[in-house]
Amino acid sequence: MPTRIRHHVEVRLIDDPDPANNLNLDFVLLDTVHSIAALRAEGHTVLLHCAQAQSRTPSVGALYSAIYKGVPIERALAEVVAALPAANPQPFLHDAILRLGAAAQHDLTTEETRA
Repeated sequence: MPTRIRHHVEVRLIDDPDPANNLNLDFVLLDTVHSIAALRAEGHTVLLHCAQAQSRTPSVGALYSAIYKGVPIERALAEVVAALPAANPQPFLHDAILRLGAAAQHDLTTEETRA
């Protein structure tokens, strides 16, 4: 790892649709995007990667955009896929980020309505 990289966070997100391999999928996805946001808030540049940037990387990137940038999850995923043409999130990750992204949009809309 290059010396200029001061922080390295590993996430146990297995690219396997068997639920036994991702027992806390929603928690891991949300915790990962919250960690990215916290590091960025501290002024760090965050590099996100997985083995091939086909499933996990685009899923986490799109979910971060939906939750922290307010981008609708479908648009966020389309933009990530446009930047990473080989991206093709596995169905279990696609379903999870759609669910979590929609919940985040609902929460944001609810908060705006209350204000």
